[in-house]
Amino acid sequence: SEVGEAVQECRNAEEKAKKAITD
Repeated sequence: SEVGEAVQECRNAEEKAKKAITD
């Protein structure tokens, strides 16, 4: 469960970074 949460946070950060780069 903790690992899943960490993975979700990582993906969330990656998506935010990609959006920031495209913007």
